[in-house]
Amino acid sequence: MFVVEAGVGPRAARAAAAGIPPDSISVGSAGFAGALAPTLAAGDVIVPSAIVWEADGVMQRYEIAPAFVEAAVRALVPVLHRPPRTGVMLSSPIIVAGVAAKRAAFDRHGAIAVEMEAAELAAHARARGVPFFAVRVVLDPADLSLEDLPPHLEASWIARARLATMPAVWPLLGALRRHAVVAGAELTRALGAVLPQLARS
Repeated sequence: MFVVEAGVGPRAARAAAAGIPPDSISVGSAGFAGALAPTLAAGDVIVPSAIVWEADGVMQRYEIAPAFVEAAVRALVPVLHRPPRTGVMLSSPIIVAGVAAKRAAFDRHGAIAVEMEAAELAAHARARGVPFFAVRVVLDPADLSLEDLPPHLEASWIARARLATMPAVWPLLGALRRHAVVAGAELTRALGAVLPQLARS
């Protein structure tokens, strides 16, 4: 098994894909996601059945093998605090930050969650002719707005440093930190259950 830390966003995912060995027999994406479905809570584990991507009016859809989804769910149910969720996941080139924007994405795409890297990795897998899988954990619920965060946090240390001078966003940062503790623990638990299952398949 070969693991590449991608970072945030499609550009980082493309760079990570370039480092995947050419003889890999599958490609996966794991990390956090934002909820679009209002029933999802921080720490909920998602095993996507498909990845959708829309940019410049062009839609792409990457199906994930039902056998993987079913095997992952079976492996996850005994180890998680809440049952895993399956469904379509939106991969976005930009952060879907506001509550209204999350609702619009939910209505437009029928996606239960959103992240920023999976579509690039799914495209890489498709080009290589190998299976793609994903496991994501909810960090921000659908009713939590991220609009007050400064732009380019995913790529700029300067933007992150500015947070220290923005007391208005400190409560939001506190909430995200609490969610990250829960989501990180669930992601570790989920990967511990799913990766051995994948190795056996």
